[in-house]
Amino acid sequence: MAAGHFLDTKTVNLNDVLGNGKIYRVPQFQRDYSWEQDNWEDLWNDIELAAETNNAHYMGAVVLQSTTGKEFLIIDGQQRFTTLTILILGIIDAIRKLSDRGIDIDANKERIDLLMHQYIGQKDPTSLNYSSKLFLNENNDGFFQNRLVGFKEPINVRKLSDSERLMWDAYLFFKQKIAHRFKTNNGGEFASFLNNVAGELMMFIQITVEDELNAYTVFETLNSRGVELTSTDLLKNYLFSLVAKSETDLKQIKTQWKKIIDAIGLKEFPTFLRYFLVATRKQISKEYLFKEIKHFVKTDKDVFYLLDHLEFYAYNYIALGNPDDDLWKTDKEIRSIISILKAFKVIQWKPLLMVALNKLNNSSDIRRLMHSIVALSYRYNVIAKKQTNDMDKVYSKAAINLYKGESNNIIAVLNDIKSLYVTDDEFKNYFAIKQFNTNNSTDKKILRYTLYKLEGQEEGGSFYDFETDNGSIEHILPESFPDAWHDDFTEDEYERNVFMIGNLTLLEAVKNNKDAADKTFIEKKDIYLTSKFVLTKNIIDPQWTSENIKKRQAHLAKLATSIWKIQYN
Repeated sequence: MAAGHFLDTKTVNLNDVLGNGKIYRVPQFQRDYSWEQDNWEDLWNDIELAAETNNAHYMGAVVLQSTTGKEFLIIDGQQRFTTLTILILGIIDAIRKLSDRGIDIDANKERIDLLMHQYIGQKDPTSLNYSSKLFLNENNDGFFQNRLVGFKEPINVRKLSDSERLMWDAYLFFKQKIAHRFKTNNGGEFASFLNNVAGELMMFIQITVEDELNAYTVFETLNSRGVELTSTDLLKNYLFSLVAKSETDLKQIKTQWKKIIDAIGLKEFPTFLRYFLVATRKQISKEYLFKEIKHFVKTDKDVFYLLDHLEFYAYNYIALGNPDDDLWKTDKEIRSIISILKAFKVIQWKPLLMVALNKLNNSSDIRRLMHSIVALSYRYNVIAKKQTNDMDKVYSKAAINLYKGESNNIIAVLNDIKSLYVTDDEFKNYFAIKQFNTNNSTDKKILRYTLYKLEGQEEGGSFYDFETDNGSIEHILPESFPDAWHDDFTEDEYERNVFMIGNLTLLEAVKNNKDAADKTFIEKKDIYLTSKFVLTKNIIDPQWTSENIKKRQAHLAKLATSIWKIQYN
């Protein structure tokens, strides 16, 4: 047991888990059974391999929450527990079939009773039905207990819910596999396979925790399949439990929860939840989300408050990640901003904009903030490539100030994020040595954006849409480094200069592919003079050298400083 009885970890097999007289319950609001044939196939193949090699097979970690000395909630592992129990029922049913056919009746009935008692549960003395050791969630338990544990076929398979149908199909799948494997009338072989192979060789790391908070912490630190899905389920269970006393409230909360999850997606939900808390309460890491929720959500009213706000902000969160969202359908300018922020792969700004979309007074302020975030991100992340550690804190503080009304206008918000702004001198220094690898798709998109912005800033230049215009990226010193250029650049100079911004420009695609390509600089200059891009027409140097690239890059750095700039007044 760890210090403070935080958790107990041990290695167990299936016999240890189900053969110990303990009761396991899937939390009432945990997600339904969802394993499909690929999962069943994998499990069966694992058991077959264990049978062949007589070697243990590890099925990963299961997380249990102790409620009493004999009862546990299955926080993580319900799909495996349920599927293995269905497999066990399939094996026991095969022995039942032998008894029904009059084969070794007494011995097989005794085997059935022993196996049912060991793996499934106790027989009720009144109804003579078995009371399961495993209880599923509110949607699945009725079918599991009445039909599967009772060895009764569904009345109408077509009327089963999706999860009930999956459980029934799993049962039929394992019955078929068992029938194919065992060409015998000896019930002892079935029992041996269950006890000695499935029971002894299927191993788990069993982690037992004391409460939901510890369970959530385990989820966030375990590197296993489905961790984020399960941590979201754990939060759902907690919230639902606070309103469970009212059927009406529970129904409403379920509907609202489903709406949020459908909008955000299960995998994305923990990230969205963190952004919501970062934007409205305090800077917090993902590992402490559940602890923070439990800190301020303690009553049914708190649940309604939280879900109302999550639903409200969910649509902003989604829109900020999608330039094609309906929110921007009439605003090409913002669509372009969202698109380039996605290309920057910078996300720390999202909490601030989630709040700003609702708190700033007019669309011009929102646009100004978004342009400012682009400028800040371009300087800080794209060109200077500074560490992102401070960004979370700065954006969170700015978002919370705006949310609480402590910053109530665009100037105040911009001042809240000013500490991230790279100064002009520092930016020019970083820009002067910046390279873009045109073989990298992300670099290439940001480079196109950069060159088109520079074209618009160059004297006499034009503003073209970098996403739709037919211009292509031209390497003045060719990327292929043909022989004709070897007199002007050593191999080392070529390596250091080919991807420098000073060596890159825009050229109409047809001229780049057919005319310029790998030609000498003298030949290229004539082609450049015919280009529509002033950025390219201005390349009139008598020759192209490392020094010329450096000089051109310094000129572009001055242009860039005036493009990606934030006005603080």
